[in-house]
This record gives sequence, C-alpha cells and structure tokens, in this order.
Amino acid sequence: MKWPFFSFKKKHHTDDHNHNEELLDRYKQFRKTGIGLNTMLAKQVPKAAVPECGKKLGLFKAGTLIFNNDDEVGILYDYCFHHYRRAGKNVIERYLEQSPPASESTEMILLQAMVKSRYSLFRVEEINPHLGATLRDLLTGEALNLMDIGLSETGSPGIILAGRILPLADFYMSSGTLIPLPEPVFEQSITPIIRKFSHDKSPQFHPLFSPAQEASFTAQVIRVSLHAGGEDNVFYTDMDHPAW
Repeated sequence: MKWPFFSFKKKHHTDDHNHNEELLDRYKQFRKTGIGLNTMLAKQVPKAAVPECGKKLGLFKAGTLIFNNDDEVGILYDYCFHHYRRAGKNVIERYLEQSPPASESTEMILLQAMVKSRYSLFRVEEINPHLGATLRDLLTGEALNLMDIGLSETGSPGIILAGRILPLADFYMSSGTLIPLPEPVFEQSITPIIRKFSHDKSPQFHPLFSPAQEASFTAQVIRVSLHAGGEDNVFYTDMDHPAW
C-alpha cells in the first residue's frame, strides 16, 4: 500500500518532494514540542503513580524500579500519562483542564492526539525510505501511515511492533518508542491476550475498551514485550528523551 503523499511520479516529482519535506518539517516540530510537553506532563504525575504503574509493567522489583535503558523509563511514563487515573481522569485530561495551551498551538494539537491515541500491535507492511512505514493494526486490521525516521532507516517489512500511536491530520506518529516482537512471542504470548480482550474471540476485532480494560490490556502487552527482550531489548525510538 503506497502513501498518497509519498507516491513519486516523474511529472510531479518536485511537488511530491516539496510536500514530503513540509511533512517532515511538521513531524520534526511535533517531536521537538513533544519533548517539552512530556517533561511538563511528567511533573503532573503523582508520586505514587510511578511505582504502582512500574509494578504493572514488571519494572518494579523488590521495592525498586529497575530499568535496562532510558527507553523503558519513557515507556513507564507514557503508561502513567495515559492510565494512572484519579477521579476518572488521567494526567493528560487533568492537564488539559487545568493548564490548556492555546487552541491552535502545536501543544494543543499533540495533547488532543494523545487523548485519541491507542496502544496496539502492528505489522510493518512497507518501509518508506526517509519517511516512515505503512503499518497494519493487528487488532483492527486497519492500515495506517506512520511517520518515523528511525523506523524507516532500520526497520524492515514483516516485523511486529507494540506501541502507542497518535492520530494527526496528515499522518500518525508514535508516542516515542515502539517495541519489536519476535513472531513466536506474538503467537504464543500476545495472541492469547488479544483473544482475552476480544468480544468475538476472532484474531481481529475493534477494541471497545473501558479505561480500566485499556489500561490492563496495555500493561499486559508491555510486560510481555519487555520480558521477551530482557536486558538486550532494542527499541525503535524516534525522539530524544526528556530529563525525567
């Protein structure tokens, strides 16, 4: 499946190239803004949230948070942002209520995309050099266009990824880190989790999760994914980590 705005035809080569450059510039601006935004959100995370969420992800052992790398720190905080709730609202929703940025700002666009984001499993169908990849959501069957420079440089068709994606006007982007999964791990350990949360028990379904179900599903997938890689986990990370 080709991305409409990444389809290079000779007679439109210059226009396509310019459009792709505009998209890349926009994507890089989102990534730059995201670093500061994540730093602000991290300050809003209640102290009790980090160990509590760390336990759910298998990162809190013997009273201590144990990380193999900075990517795992980012994965934990991303989970806290979306799934640690007080009075029914997560960190992002409370931030929007208490300190909303300007309505048309990049910060507001990102925050709204975070609210609409979802955690899922994806198979890479096609690599689009220097731009990203076409992914297939293995829960819903949906094809989507992901902007991710790192994945475009080191990924390959067929690999399976676990991660959170944010819907933007012209493309999707990850929340920062995608976890690659070996095929046997997906079949033996992840597929049973998908089936447990599927209403019709089919391999593909449209998830209609409550917040609690979404948190549980995400935690179980992350826990298995991190355990599968052990200390040698290699991630697809397309942003610099803030100073957590």
